[in-house]
Amino acid sequence: MNKPITVLFAACMLSLAWQHPAAQEADDVLSSDDIVEALEQSPPPATRSLTRGFAVKTRKSVDLDIPFEYNSSELAPEARQQLLQLSHALTSEQLGHFRFEIAGHTDASGAEEYNRSLSERRAEAVREFLIQQGVKPEKLQSVGLGEERLLMPDDPRNSRNRRVEIRNLGEDQ
Repeated sequence: MNKPITVLFAACMLSLAWQHPAAQEADDVLSSDDIVEALEQSPPPATRSLTRGFAVKTRKSVDLDIPFEYNSSELAPEARQQLLQLSHALTSEQLGHFRFEIAGHTDASGAEEYNRSLSERRAEAVREFLIQQGVKPEKLQSVGLGEERLLMPDDPRNSRNRRVEIRNLGEDQ
């Protein structure tokens, strides 16, 4: 093969590998160590003083790309790898004594009430998966926020708005 054709062939193969879901999967999955680092907090939770004597507790959180079937709360097969990393993190020694909120988010496509309902079902699907992996049910609560807290407010239909957020709620009571 001559050099220009070889380079073009290699570029095409690289492009195909990049577009293949399995090729992206490893890059998109946050490791359990990264999740622990994002969610770990040293007790008591940090506070930030505001004017007029108010204080707000800051909670650690992490946004995860958990794919679902289109317009459904059924987890897509490629969600499994990320959820396994999440379950390892939540049952780790560092995070085992905390409680967590699983917040489902949608983009702004569709009706607001439908999006809230869909995000609730998706958050509950993640919660159920984590329970099946050994996370104690009393450590997890799920909530659907729909399009209420867009990650990309200037682009409300952006797919990055469709996500699952895990928030550290503090230590077990």
